[in-house]
Amino acid sequence: MEYEAAVKGPLKLKGTANKDIQKKLKKKNKEKVKNEGESSKPKEPNETQVSYKQPVVKTKAQLKFEQMKEEQQKKRILEKASKTHKQRFKWNAARYFTQTCSINSDASLCQNAASLKVDQLADIKESELKEISDPLKFPDYFGVRKLFRIKDLFDARIHYGHTNGTLDPNMKPYIFGSRLGHLIFDLDKTAEMLQDALNFTAHIAYRGGIILFVSHCPQHTLTVENAAKQAGEYAHAREWDFHIFTNSEKVYNGVTRLPDLVILLSTLNPQMQEHTAVKDAAKMCIPTIGIVDSNSNPNLITYPIPGNDDSPAAVQLYCNLFRDAILLGKSKKPMEVY
Repeated sequence: MEYEAAVKGPLKLKGTANKDIQKKLKKKNKEKVKNEGESSKPKEPNETQVSYKQPVVKTKAQLKFEQMKEEQQKKRILEKASKTHKQRFKWNAARYFTQTCSINSDASLCQNAASLKVDQLADIKESELKEISDPLKFPDYFGVRKLFRIKDLFDARIHYGHTNGTLDPNMKPYIFGSRLGHLIFDLDKTAEMLQDALNFTAHIAYRGGIILFVSHCPQHTLTVENAAKQAGEYAHAREWDFHIFTNSEKVYNGVTRLPDLVILLSTLNPQMQEHTAVKDAAKMCIPTIGIVDSNSNPNLITYPIPGNDDSPAAVQLYCNLFRDAILLGKSKKPMEVY
């Protein structure tokens, strides 16, 4: 057999052996093409793959461990279902009181609503009633967000501020703009901050805290005192004595309990200076809620509410809202089960 080598390309064979080799190569190529075609075809879903793995033998300890896992999963599912049921029950109870106590409602109406609700809940399990005694888990447990709308704030002229030259630098974030030389408050921000203040007030009343209404404007004295009387709380609408908070033991000749919350219907006195109660409450670590006008400083107020503090309609709306929030908090007390 003779071979001839080419300078470029594969080796070429001469003679009779060349034909036999070519036939063998063609057969091999055909078999390769068939194998590649079969491997590229998608497998039918009915075809089952045979597994040659040997079965795993589990010990008794492993079987017990798996059973414990299944029981724990079942317990978790049941706990989640019970929690969702309890949450629905709590929200329904809160909605009931928001419907019975409105802005124009009296204290007697809210108390009657609480007694009616207790009668209706007599058939419910005690375990579900005990969960109602933890309102801090909910953002609006007492339903204070339904006590007012932004239109109510607008109708009470809460968006009116003082003139442009009297703006306090700390009140700039709450100003929407100015019109005809007077500042205008952003009622969206006012509504959010008022809802937080009302929610905090309801929680203080729910816990049995003492709430003090404070105002030094002679025009609003009767309005403030009547609101505090209807809510069953206290009011100080006269000239402030700086010894009331800071030196109460010597003034009253005994141990006194300071209020748990101070609601300032105006943070300024008639001389347009900061009210003394603001500093005294901050010294004694008493939380405060204050109506802050455009010429006031909100830094020492725990829950500032930007808005008009001069017009009688605005002050009347503030008093009604805080009165209803206090009554909502107190109306939840008879529903507790200890």
